[in-house]
Amino acid sequence: MANPEHVAQLKSGNWNDWRAANPSIAPDLIDADLAGMDLQCLDLNKAHLRRANLAGAKLAGANLTHATLESANVEGTSFRDAILNNVHLDFLDLTNLDFSGASLQGASFRGTNLTQTNLRRADMTRAQMESAILDQSDLSGATLQGASLRGARFSSTVLRGIRAEYAILEGVEFLNLSMEAAIFDNCQADNAQFRGSKLARASFRESNLRGANFHSAGLVEAVFDDAQCEGATLSHADLEKASFSRTNLSQADLRHSSLIGASLDGCILAGAQLAELDFRSPSLGRVSFATASLRRAIFTRCELRNVDFHEANLEDADFRHAELEGANLRGAKMAGATFRHANLKQADLRGAQGGSADLSGTNLILANASGSSMVGADFRFSDAIGIDLEKSDIRYSDLRNADFTKSNIATAKLWGSVVRNTKLPANMGHMVLVLKLSRMFQGFGSKRQKAKEARERKRVRQVAELVRDREADRKRQKR
Repeated sequence: MANPEHVAQLKSGNWNDWRAANPSIAPDLIDADLAGMDLQCLDLNKAHLRRANLAGAKLAGANLTHATLESANVEGTSFRDAILNNVHLDFLDLTNLDFSGASLQGASFRGTNLTQTNLRRADMTRAQMESAILDQSDLSGATLQGASLRGARFSSTVLRGIRAEYAILEGVEFLNLSMEAAIFDNCQADNAQFRGSKLARASFRESNLRGANFHSAGLVEAVFDDAQCEGATLSHADLEKASFSRTNLSQADLRHSSLIGASLDGCILAGAQLAELDFRSPSLGRVSFATASLRRAIFTRCELRNVDFHEANLEDADFRHAELEGANLRGAKMAGATFRHANLKQADLRGAQGGSADLSGTNLILANASGSSMVGADFRFSDAIGIDLEKSDIRYSDLRNADFTKSNIATAKLWGSVVRNTKLPANMGHMVLVLKLSRMFQGFGSKRQKAKEARERKRVRQVAELVRDREADRKRQKR
């Protein structure tokens, strides 16, 4: 039961003066009936309000720091601009209440129902909100720095402009929410779900986002600088003008995302899924594509000096006119890729698999392609002075008008290659005759193959005619 004297003082109108004169007293208002009372701006610091009836009470601007509110009835109560620092509100039903502008630093909302609650501009720094229900609530401009939101539920919640630096968001689902300009810097958000959310201008600097899901999210001008995003999903996301400077995106999935004007400077994309993406617009300084999947990606005219593509899948990728001087393409899969007029000076192509690649007009001066396989590649008009092709396989390639002066090509496999107007090292003069003979044999083989194919076509026609005649005979016999 409440202390009658304390209740009387509360109703006297001199409460704050009494509190000032008796600072050591913790008001005993347990089970008190305070429904509908005007308690605005009162000092209720450390007050015991367990099971108190506060339905419809006005507590705007009141100081309830360290107050006890377990099992209190707060239906329809207004806490606008109130101070509830370090208050335990666990498992209470706070549906439809007004906490706008309230100070809730260090407050506990574990399992609390905050459905449709107004928390605009509320300060929930270090609040404990595990398993809280925040469906349809409005947290626009709220502060959640260092707050723990594990297991919290957000459905149709508004989170525009929140400040949630250092918050714990691991595994939390933020699906299809309005979160524009939200700040999540230095957050722990591994495996968090942001699918379909509006996150334009949001910031995730230095956050842990391993395995996070941003599928189809709107991330225009979002910032992920220095974030750890290994294995994150950004497929179909709008990343226009987004910043990923020094971001770790290894094993991430960015397929079908839009990267117009994005910054990937210093970004790690090792093992990432980047097939068919257009990299002509993003900034790519010091980026690493090692082991990434870049099949059919577009790098036309891109600045890629010294970029790491080792063991990447570059099949059918487009590198026309790209600047790849000193790039690391060691062990890359380049079958069908187009490097026409690209600069591959001093590039590392050791062990690369470039069957049927288009290297026509490229600068391959002093490139190292030892042990590579470039069967059927197009080297026409390429400048390959000093290239190292030791033990490489460039059979059936087109070497017309290419310059291999001073190259290490003696141990390369060249059978079947075309060498008209090709410049080879001085000690390779005999190879021209060998290659011409190989082309002759190849021509004979081609003629034999064509004759074989013609005979096969004739046989098929004869079989077809025989079948037609047999069917015609069967029809006549039935008549």
